[in-house]
Amino acid sequence: MQALSKLSVLYLLLTACDPPQSPKNNDKAPEVGVIVAKTQPVSSLIEASGTVVANQSVALQPETSGRLIYLNVPEGKLIDQGTIIARINDSDLLAQLAKTKASLELAVQTQDRLSKLLAINGINQSNYDTAAGQVVGLRNDLDYYQALIEKTIVRAPFRGVLGLRQVSLGAYLSPSNVIATLQQTDSLRIDFTIPDAYSSIIKRGSVVTVSPMGSPP
Repeated sequence: MQALSKLSVLYLLLTACDPPQSPKNNDKAPEVGVIVAKTQPVSSLIEASGTVVANQSVALQPETSGRLIYLNVPEGKLIDQGTIIARINDSDLLAQLAKTKASLELAVQTQDRLSKLLAINGINQSNYDTAAGQVVGLRNDLDYYQALIEKTIVRAPFRGVLGLRQVSLGAYLSPSNVIATLQQTDSLRIDFTIPDAYSSIIKRGSVVTVSPMGSPP
């Protein structure tokens, strides 16, 4: 009995020490995923908020002080270049211009008469030179008054849309007063900023895509 018990224990130990049977070999080769690396251009998308602004914008102001006697500001309307927007009272300048024109006509007639006398030695050269100098001076005065009168007129410097009227007819204006604003809407600009980190990426000729706020780029 004792010998039988030892044999039973030995058989149990041998059974416990047997290695597990390995699975049968699979003849099918394992599947392996392969990724081929290659170079290709990469687009870098930078998003920034911007504002649509007019290509040109100006505040219309008079060049001289005076009473406003004419005002033409069709708010929100498109006007052509050179359109008269406003006029400052120029009655005193017009009076000076008319006086100068009359004096110039008389001086020209005197110069012509002295020219004929000079041709026959009827007067000396100095008398004729004085008359000719007077004609030149009056013509310069005429140009001066015409320039002053032109400064009393406010014209549209370019074709654009007028903004709101900021003055009333009859008001006394100075060069600091703004009559209205004028914006050129034929061509627009986009004003936007980007972080300094992207300053080396944005260059002249870079393509910029613009889309309204909330719309996909």
